[in-house]
Amino acid sequence: MSVSIDIEEVVKKYGNDIIINGLSLRVEPGEFFTLLGPSGCGKTTLLRMIIGFNSIEGGIIKVDGRVINDIPTNNRNMGMVFQNYAIFPHMSVKDNVAFGLKMRKIPQSEIDKQVDEILKIVKIDHLKDRMPVKLSGGQQQRVALARAIVIHPEVLLMDEPLSNLDAKLRVEMRNAIKSIQRQINITTVYVTHDQEEALAISDRIAIMHNGVIQQIDSPKNIYQRPANTFVSTFIGLSNIIDAQIVKNEDCKTVISFKNGYRVDMKNISHEAESGQKVLVSVRPEEFLINTSGEGLKAIIKSSVFLGLTTHYFVQLEDGQDIQVIQDRDEQDIIPDNTPIILTVQPQKINVFNHENKTTLIRGGIK
Repeated sequence: MSVSIDIEEVVKKYGNDIIINGLSLRVEPGEFFTLLGPSGCGKTTLLRMIIGFNSIEGGIIKVDGRVINDIPTNNRNMGMVFQNYAIFPHMSVKDNVAFGLKMRKIPQSEIDKQVDEILKIVKIDHLKDRMPVKLSGGQQQRVALARAIVIHPEVLLMDEPLSNLDAKLRVEMRNAIKSIQRQINITTVYVTHDQEEALAISDRIAIMHNGVIQQIDSPKNIYQRPANTFVSTFIGLSNIIDAQIVKNEDCKTVISFKNGYRVDMKNISHEAESGQKVLVSVRPEEFLINTSGEGLKAIIKSSVFLGLTTHYFVQLEDGQDIQVIQDRDEQDIIPDNTPIILTVQPQKINVFNHENKTTLIRGGIK
């Protein structure tokens, strides 16, 4: 049966430096939960607090309702997959996977049975007699994953497990990890700095920055409705453009850009005031390119054809450089130095308070 993880007001210090200060979150039973953020944001520190490698200076961590703060690592019944695999080079695949079971004094016949079962699940049963030196990076990662889950842990923790693989193998292994996690239905906490990886593999994502949770949400909501400008610019590409709130004659809210281009908005917070400065976040694929009409005047500086899309590097009339992505079926590639008019899709753009950088979209944060 899957378990929940509750992290309540936890604090982590190194000397006088506070790395994590009062962080709280909940991982649901059987959930694939990802901690995502730039290097040094505290995500690996938090993961190591969960398994017991790092001390906890404040707050509590519960697994299935049990406080585990003072439980030694070896008694927490957790499996961990490390960035560098950490498999034993002098042991065969099957002996690596069997190591944890042997430490638990499991009978050999049962060890053999469980090892064979898990090797089939991770699809390396044909390699069980091979030594690590003769395995590819992806195969070694499957060994590390098998060793972590063969002991039937309550929780599976993974720290940047794909960072040492090439791009093609990363895609293959992230799909394999997600499939295996679904098959065994184990509560999983996954650490990465790779945004695409997090979006592809997670049930929910916690975005971290400087030891603080910026947003916890589904991959779709994280991408489409970021809580603040940090999330907006960290996940994918976003163009941030200055504008202001204007209430028209009918008291409807309009976003007005510097050149006078106005966009009717139906989902702006009622707290937004007329004349208030805002930041508008427009993802490159959310722009529409026109040759005439109202909009943001711009000029094509250069372009890159990427097969399914064309990536344009564009300069607005006020000199700001932005990026625009168009599907290849939209039109022929626009030549450099071509004047264009850009319009935005009101239902897709995000609007943030200019001062505190938080969203002004109603219902933007789940």
